[in-house]
Amino acid sequence: MESQELRECLSQNLKKYRKMRGWSQFDMAEKAQISEQTMSSIEGLRLWPSDKTLSKIATALDVEIYKLFVPQRLALQSESIAELKNAVVRTVEGLVHDTLHDWETQ
Repeated sequence: MESQELRECLSQNLKKYRKMRGWSQFDMAEKAQISEQTMSSIEGLRLWPSDKTLSKIATALDVEIYKLFVPQRLALQSESIAELKNAVVRTVEGLVHDTLHDWETQ
């Protein structure tokens, strides 16, 4: 992944996680204990955050740092796989429950 792609990925993920929580850039900056200007500059692709700043942001968002660098298309695939897995588990559990219930009533 090229440097610009990495910056864009970080920016997109920061916005995604921040908006999922209903936070403004000001709210995010306050929770991460960084300046609003810093938050705006990172999201606006004008500043690359230090390790310490990344750690503060990830902690405030309650996500692992690496997730801030997962491209959206991969994150969506991962979420789809997790949803599919949960649907399969629910279906199997339902079948097992129904089978056990049938055996008990015989």
